[in-house]
Amino acid sequence: MVADSSPTAAELMSMTVSALKELCKEHGLKVSGRKQELIDRLLEMTASDDDVLLLEDDDEPAEMVVEEEVLEAEVLDATFDDTDEDDSLILDDVQQEEEILDAEIFEAELFEDEEVVIIQPAPVSTQRTVRLEKTNLISTLSKPSVIATLLVVLIIAGGGYWYWNSHFNPFVATPIEYGDQMEFTISSGTFDVEGEEMIRELDDSLNGALADICEEFHVQFSGTGDIGVKRGDSSELLDSTDTNLVGSVQSRDAYGLTFLAVEQELKHDLSASISSQSWLGDSSEGMCSVPVGPISGYALTQNSKSWTEIGSKALLSTHTSITLNNQNEETRVEAVSFGVPDDSLSDIMPELLLPLKPVELTPLFGNSLLEVGKSGTSGNWQWTVGNTISVGSEMGLQINMKHLEVEDCIGRVHMVLHIVPSSPWAVKQQVDINLEKSRYDSSECGIFADFLLDKALPEGSINLQYTMIRTSSTEGDGMIDWQSSYGNRPGSSSGSLNPTENWGSSGTHMPDYSEDRSWPLEDAVTCIINQTLEAEEASSALLSGGYVFRAIDDRSHGNTEWNVSWVHDNDAGWVIVEQRTENCTVLSKGAFDANDKPAHRRESIPTSASIKQIEERITDPNRYPTLTSEIAPSGSLSDDTTIGYFLTVPPEAGDIFDLLEGFQDGTVAVFGEREWTENGLDHSLEYAIDGTSGRMVGWVITSTNS
Repeated sequence: MVADSSPTAAELMSMTVSALKELCKEHGLKVSGRKQELIDRLLEMTASDDDVLLLEDDDEPAEMVVEEEVLEAEVLDATFDDTDEDDSLILDDVQQEEEILDAEIFEAELFEDEEVVIIQPAPVSTQRTVRLEKTNLISTLSKPSVIATLLVVLIIAGGGYWYWNSHFNPFVATPIEYGDQMEFTISSGTFDVEGEEMIRELDDSLNGALADICEEFHVQFSGTGDIGVKRGDSSELLDSTDTNLVGSVQSRDAYGLTFLAVEQELKHDLSASISSQSWLGDSSEGMCSVPVGPISGYALTQNSKSWTEIGSKALLSTHTSITLNNQNEETRVEAVSFGVPDDSLSDIMPELLLPLKPVELTPLFGNSLLEVGKSGTSGNWQWTVGNTISVGSEMGLQINMKHLEVEDCIGRVHMVLHIVPSSPWAVKQQVDINLEKSRYDSSECGIFADFLLDKALPEGSINLQYTMIRTSSTEGDGMIDWQSSYGNRPGSSSGSLNPTENWGSSGTHMPDYSEDRSWPLEDAVTCIINQTLEAEEASSALLSGGYVFRAIDDRSHGNTEWNVSWVHDNDAGWVIVEQRTENCTVLSKGAFDANDKPAHRRESIPTSASIKQIEERITDPNRYPTLTSEIAPSGSLSDDTTIGYFLTVPPEAGDIFDLLEGFQDGTVAVFGEREWTENGLDHSLEYAIDGTSGRMVGWVITSTNS
């Protein structure tokens, strides 16, 4: 414990955030802010010059401050009892400590495929292994879209028969076939979110659904479900001569091109009770002290369809429909996503990309001969075959699994699977997942990944546990001819745009050029530049090297409004301008504080498409007919549908990421939304698409009668 009289820098650095806040409170200091800010306040109070936490520019090489903090996450080692089918996972708590790098939280945005880059002025002195190569974990965690995806994931992831006898034959996992189906029950389900920052992150992903919740959110659930593989007919073939592929279906990719794919459907009917903490009075007062619940009576129905391309075995798209009922209130969410934000995401959470999904065995074990005592790895999964088990009259095996990189750096993912030769899915699975900023010393994670985690993950934790057991199944009879070529197959990137707008060199914004909208972005930026009195800061910045990093229009009120965010070397701000018949008007303006100011880095602005090109793509009914019917029923964007872009660049030049290929590049996302009321329901739609390649990320439609 730090002495009240004169705490040193090292003593303060060893304390947890909660302890620092308590110490600040005792001394009458402000208790809000990140750990570094709390430490600075306490040092200023004691007027101690012996320990300096902030990096300063001087003649000596700067050193990265390394701090220790007691592990807040549980690190669990699993011990499995293989003698009984119903044996539970036994977890032992192990607390360790880890050296970490103090850094700000980087806010994750859903559907924004952006690179997160962290400033590191000088090499770090440490005894832990430093991994500077772009490993799967590093490249994955450098994208806030992956963190957002993980949050979404955690909201709710024909052989012959073998009969019991005195001798059990090893077997190879059975691959899925057209017509396979399995029904199952889900029990002992818990979903827990703890930590105010984590709650707010989840609330942002759910469009404010948890606005009244603080600190804690707990869900207990159970129910039933089924999974199946569709058997298509010959009419689905792109070339009638490809008779070996009968059973596959047509599906579009992120560019709107049509491929042959295997369709899987996953359904859930769940009931749940919810408990939480809520604000006492106004949330601005910061008093999170009112327990709520448990409240029962929630019902959730989910239907997820996914399409995996025959030739490449790549996930083309997923369409998920969720309906939540609470007494007379109903909320329905339709979410369409194309692939995943980064291929390495599948290495982080394979077989758990869809919530509460029975694990498919072949992608994990391949053609491995599974027998008692055998172990191996699949990607980042480590598995060990336990004892034999019996399922009815069929004999099988228990598999104990853990995800190595997740356990090294984020928390834990443990699974216990019961498998039998007749099923392509696990017939029983126990799942135990914990994700949070790990604070234990792991040389496998590496300081580089630690730094990224400290930037990308909010404080707090998410835990998911459940048990899934098969109740019945139907064997298919149509073998899937994976990685087979077929007629009329599009090229893998033939739908990609060829970006030509190099506006990073000297432009002020992403070119618009729209002819369908009466007041494109060019007119709005010209308006701002000419408004030297009403928008003096923005005008001056754009005339002297600044640029617009975010802009979005609003045509729902008659006159078009543009909300424009700009950045310059030393400052950043925003201004809203409105179209007028003879001129334009500045409606409001403001400045970003230092913590919210993005980097001003022209060299990282990528060559992009124009907004017009992206607009033509999202309004093309031949590419995305479902989306187009909602936002452009007459062939062009409806007046209540917005469109804009968001540019993300790495921090200022000079950090260690500039030495790594790919980390200097920025990204541009084009996005928009629509809100409307129809048939007594309030609807909101959000979409996002890559502004360089024209690759659709996806869209979400939320409908409610409340």
